[in-house]
Amino acid sequence: MKAMEFRTLLLCLLVMFVGKAAFGQDADAARPLSAKEAIGVLKNGTLVVRLSTNARKIEALEKMAATTASEKDRQRFEKMLEKTKQDTRNHNLWLIEAFRINYSFSKLLFMPDTATTKLKQGVRKGIFFGLDLQIDPSLTLENGFLVAYNGASTSSQKTNNEGINVLDQNLQPLEHPFPFFTGRTSVRRMFEEVFNKSTELDHYTQLVIKFQRKLDEFGGSQ
Repeated sequence: MKAMEFRTLLLCLLVMFVGKAAFGQDADAARPLSAKEAIGVLKNGTLVVRLSTNARKIEALEKMAATTASEKDRQRFEKMLEKTKQDTRNHNLWLIEAFRINYSFSKLLFMPDTATTKLKQGVRKGIFFGLDLQIDPSLTLENGFLVAYNGASTSSQKTNNEGINVLDQNLQPLEHPFPFFTGRTSVRRMFEEVFNKSTELDHYTQLVIKFQRKLDEFGGSQ
């Protein structure tokens, strides 16, 4: 074989090897984490708590308030808009407080749900909230992570009770026995609100405490 042909063959083999290795890495990155892998990632990494911004609802109300010809409707939409903004802010502050005080299994970061795409694309800075719900440029995600959010369970194994859902780094559901959903029944919440005068902050606090306990139990068994 001539020297030039040999070099060409070596180059082709090298390209094929590098391409295969890169494809394998991409496939591994996209592969759902097993429960055991997920708890290991979280122990040594960060829980990114995704907070609802109600961005679509707020945008729709702003548009309706700006375009309606009726002064009465404009005032109604503006009132709904203000209430939505305040309720969203309050719930996020309560959830942050509940996690900050009662969660200790891993590092913790908070981000708006509008930053989800950026996180998935690899952005690791400039998308995280400080405790005042303002983006803090100094906060950086430096290691492995899982994503948590408060909402209705999407698992076929669970009811539609609201609770803490946990996703992997590709925003895919995690596998049993990882505690990927932690909820509290509506009946229990109603009972507490009526008889114990509990607040939404109390609810989030109990939810995070229960979530922390589940992680401790599952993590300790690995």
